[in-house]
Amino acid sequence: MAALLVGPLAACSESGPGSSSGGSGGSKLGKTETFKLGVSLALNNTDFWTSYIGYQKQYAKQYHAKLIGPLVNNNDSGKQISDIRTLISEGAQALIVNPVDSAAIKPALDYAKSKGIPVVSVDVAPSAGDTYMIVRADNELYGTESCEYIGTHAKSGTVAELQGDLSSLNGRDRSTAFEKCMASKFPKLKVAKYPTKWDASTATTAAATAMSSHKDLVGIYTQWSGPVPGILQAEKSAGKYKAVGKPGHIIMVSNDGVPFEMKDIRDGVLDATVSQPATLYAKYAVSYSRDALMGKKYAKGQQAASGAGPLVTVGSNLEDPIKAPLVTKDNVDDPSLWGNQAATK
Repeated sequence: MAALLVGPLAACSESGPGSSSGGSGGSKLGKTETFKLGVSLALNNTDFWTSYIGYQKQYAKQYHAKLIGPLVNNNDSGKQISDIRTLISEGAQALIVNPVDSAAIKPALDYAKSKGIPVVSVDVAPSAGDTYMIVRADNELYGTESCEYIGTHAKSGTVAELQGDLSSLNGRDRSTAFEKCMASKFPKLKVAKYPTKWDASTATTAAATAMSSHKDLVGIYTQWSGPVPGILQAEKSAGKYKAVGKPGHIIMVSNDGVPFEMKDIRDGVLDATVSQPATLYAKYAVSYSRDALMGKKYAKGQQAASGAGPLVTVGSNLEDPIKAPLVTKDNVDDPSLWGNQAATK
């Protein structure tokens, strides 16, 4: 993986809209000095997040961070605000936050700012409040790529969209992009929308409902990996399971790229997924936290530390647009995919 930016790429630009700087402007962290890094996560009960937590420990050691947490709120935005105050009271000098609700996180971000604590938001972007950096892939692209895969493999019929939590910017971006793509490029495919709030059992029930309600169901888009095993079992229970490529197969595209999705694609039971790299999310969430405390400044258009391209903005905050490729049978064996690396550990 690419090393952190040094020299000119980490050079200063004036603070202002679309720029980030560390902390409250006090003394800066030494090059190898250990710092306390508080972590607030929405979940820890999925393959993606358990993998992320493991990688976060690995990179915390590399970047001399002593982790406090993660404190996990189980999708409770009120508890997340309380957790962030707790992390700060326990001595966190910087924070990694995975927001439950893109808007509801603002009071916690405001509190951290008042204490001079820089925040890196991982996976989900806040829609209000200030962060040093957002580490997140282009979630609109998730929806578009999923739409295009289904749309090029089905001529007409109904597609069930199992939406994530629409209070999350990720859920909204994936849903909006998927639906826009379907309407503009594949008008013969109808979209049946099912809100799930990232709950796997709710999504599995919704998929079963779609199978019984829509006799012309040709595709399922699940916006994360958690429901995939349950959906496959629901298809079998309903007598509708067919392997990929067989007549009557219901196309399924998911998002995450966890090891079992890699296996399912190889085994011909899942068509495709978007690989959301837990490795890079962990690496750059930790490294940007250190950058903040070292006083490094970034600006829109500057090369991102991940090498994904120039830094972009989400609202008034900077984002490193981590790459998240579509995975199909054609590239599922690519050793660079984090899901394949994790499967060999």
